[in-house]
Amino acid sequence: MVMSNTENENVFVECGADLNHDKYKFRRKQFMWPNQAELFRKHYNNFGVYQTVMHYINPIWITDDKNRMIINASDSLKFGDFYLDFDYVIASEEDYLKIKEDVAKAVRYLTIILSIDISQIQFFFSGNKGIHLTVDAGVMGLEPHQALNQIYKEIANDVERYCKHETIDTRVYDDKRMFRMVNSINKKSGLYKIPITYDEFKNCNFADIVELARQPRELKKPDVIFSSKAKKAFEKYIEIWTERVNSIKTYEGKIRKLKVEPPCIKRMREKLFKETIDERNNSAAALTSFYFQQGMQREEAMHRMILWGQENCQPPLRKNEIETTVNSVYNSQYRYGCETFKKLSGVCEKEICPLFNKEYNVANQEGEDDESTE
Repeated sequence: MVMSNTENENVFVECGADLNHDKYKFRRKQFMWPNQAELFRKHYNNFGVYQTVMHYINPIWITDDKNRMIINASDSLKFGDFYLDFDYVIASEEDYLKIKEDVAKAVRYLTIILSIDISQIQFFFSGNKGIHLTVDAGVMGLEPHQALNQIYKEIANDVERYCKHETIDTRVYDDKRMFRMVNSINKKSGLYKIPITYDEFKNCNFADIVELARQPRELKKPDVIFSSKAKKAFEKYIEIWTERVNSIKTYEGKIRKLKVEPPCIKRMREKLFKETIDERNNSAAALTSFYFQQGMQREEAMHRMILWGQENCQPPLRKNEIETTVNSVYNSQYRYGCETFKKLSGVCEKEICPLFNKEYNVANQEGEDDESTE
């Protein structure tokens, strides 16, 4: 995938780096050709450096609220290797064994269900508490796709069903997702993110892996072996994703009036979220989760959130970003709690919150009508 600039003038990646600054913890929105990423790595002394999983093909450029030219990741064609991320707080060897068991389940899924040869699966230790797997896109004969990250998530969701320790992270499939550069230094641990072999993964304990990560290491990337069965399986996931997107209906029903709305949710519905200051995407997911937990139909939640993305976000969140968020929350049944709502809204008034004050909740429900409109 990485060729010369003259051959790939229309292929870009985004890079980012951890900063030793009290106010600015992380720098991103550094767009460049893929083979310039090594210069970026050197500029930051190989410390806490990241690159997007996806390459953006003939990207769509837009201007952000600081008048900077950035890539519109959601609407641009994307291409990159398939990946799975396993993340767990490792306080003991037993914790690491939980990751190993889930990874083994994932490997079994990839090799048996998707017919990917084990030699084509690459293993990496993050340098702190994670293992992730990648499979070259060429194994499945993939072409650039606008929603490649979302299609990868379809696979990850299936894999997750076989993993009993909940170590797989299915939140890492946004269109701007960055992974730590291989052989870069992890800021949290001082260890390197390194490639490991399948045998090392199977046979080494966590202390052994940590010892390997005290210095960078090189492993030869396997020659790509195309699998027609894997390609067919992947095309099925594209069909599933496409059917889901096409099945989204425009909401034509009445908007339910919530009987009693917690102050934090009211604040999130009214607050203006700015891209570079507020957690817009997390807030969209949390607000959707509240609607889901209230038993609201997906179509109504979609209608509400599309309006919210237009009216309460600066710049507005695009419709396809909202659709992805709403579908993700409803499909995975994400349930955000009070701490998240408090953090995102900046409000917590327990005395008038129906979640804490049951008497207030009952008093305000009297005489309310479920079918009233806003």
